Amino acid sequence: MARKILNPTTYAWGYLLGLLVAYTSVGWVLAAYFAPPLMWIWTVLLIAYIAWAGTGAIAGAMLWVVSVVWIAAYTTATPLLMNWKGSTWAISLVGVWIFAIGVVLMLAFAQSAIQALGWSRKGTFYRLLMITGTGLIIGRVLYLGSIPTPQSMALLYCT
Repeated sequence: MARKILNPTTYAWGYLLGLLVAYTSVGWVLAAYFAPPLMWIWTVLLIAYIAWAGTGAIAGAMLWVVSVVWIAAYTTATPLLMNWKGSTWAISLVGVWIFAIGVVLMLAFAQSAIQALGWSRKGTFYRLLMITGTGLIIGRVLYLGSIPTPQSMALLYCT
């Protein structure tokens, strides 16, 4: 049976949608772990670096990911909505680390994946920044919308 080949333009737009979803998750995770403003700034700068340099930025990006995970482990960061202890906390950090590596690689290979759209390097860079930045903002807003308020907590106690 012959396998149908996906249209390169459809693949490119799907890849961009995947980036938006992935960076929405990144924004949610950063908000859940209550990342300080400096970490958000460095993350956006790293995204800009990867969006411009592509696969040439993988080593620097991996250094950032490993540094963030070690800082989180050192400061015993846990998501604010969860009270995790012991092995569950460690597994969550490993999961975030693996996810972060995947997101970095996804952005690093974005230029080659979306080249079918015919954008210039500068145009691709700005569009990647807009998509990832929008994803970070959406993720943060989604997380902040999920934080229990005193009124919602009162309803939980009543039921």
